[in-house]
Amino acid sequence: MSKPVVVFGATGFTGRLVVDALMDLGVADVILGGRSAERLGALAEEHGGLDFRVADARQPETLGALVEGAHVVIDTAGPFAEFGEPVVQAAIGARAHFLDTTGEQAYMLNVLQRFHGVARERKVAVVNAQAFEFALGYCCAAMLAECDTTLHTIDVFNRVEGFGTTRGTQKSGLGALAADAWVRKNGQLKSRGLSPLPLEVQFPNSKKTELGVPFPGGEALHLARVHPQVENITTNVVLPRKIARAAMALWSMRPLYRRLHRAGLGRLVERRIDAGPDGPDERSRALQFFKVLARGQGPGGTATVMCEGVDPYGITGTIAAVGAKMLVDGAPLDIGVVSTDQAFGPSAFLDALSPHGVSLVR
Repeated sequence: MSKPVVVFGATGFTGRLVVDALMDLGVADVILGGRSAERLGALAEEHGGLDFRVADARQPETLGALVEGAHVVIDTAGPFAEFGEPVVQAAIGARAHFLDTTGEQAYMLNVLQRFHGVARERKVAVVNAQAFEFALGYCCAAMLAECDTTLHTIDVFNRVEGFGTTRGTQKSGLGALAADAWVRKNGQLKSRGLSPLPLEVQFPNSKKTELGVPFPGGEALHLARVHPQVENITTNVVLPRKIARAAMALWSMRPLYRRLHRAGLGRLVERRIDAGPDGPDERSRALQFFKVLARGQGPGGTATVMCEGVDPYGITGTIAAVGAKMLVDGAPLDIGVVSTDQAFGPSAFLDALSPHGVSLVR
């Protein structure tokens, strides 16, 4: 029986990486989705004549035909706070599992609050943030919490060496800076605040102390649902010290930025972004190294689990595709709005990424 995987936003930068990864994994039935019939047709021909469907998240009435008969829907069309929820709703309505590549915490929280119950009723998994920073962070943090049930604090640190972001990442970042940012503190979701101190961190096999600045992550939303003993959870991005200090100053100016964003600054900056390249080229991506570290603290001291690899955008395409293939091959471990570790199991998912260059460091 055919189990189609629909990739929405297929002609975008990340969408193309997801389609390539699905082809490499041997997924048999892939359907391309997006706004431009011409671009979809060209991409379909590149892959030997795949089926494609035209749809627009800004016109929700077009999404029913997009997801009809789908087993899995992968959404790569951001910013997700603006375009994501109609696609989630359409996928659940079609009883299809849903994955996306978001990095937007506010959107993820809305999806969790709005769609968890109905997704469970429809017996489907909705997995936000099938991207390198959150999917790997979820799995590393969950492995820590499973190995030591006395941990009360887990901080996740994302570090990327090398420069280059996609237009979608830049737009999502603009929106995220204007939204509330949440951490888990003393067992409750709380605002990160305007002037939190950066966290110091040392990565395994390094004597260098680095600074992690606030990043609105999904770990605070999901980890404690399975591991309630972990009462304090943050997500952080590691930056060079001078840039970290500037980032903290910018973080503290978020109320002003919010007002400017609502007044139209965001649209102005987005137009500038649209005039730039789609994203880093393949050579540049090969020079981008990433590390995702989960650090746990408890009565027994400190423990860490880390993933590392090359090409964060390429591995994001693989992460989304691997998740889809696991859903095609079998049922998820849990249903509803769930994180990567809850849907697939942290160890099993990281094992599936090992052939693609993701290494686990304990």
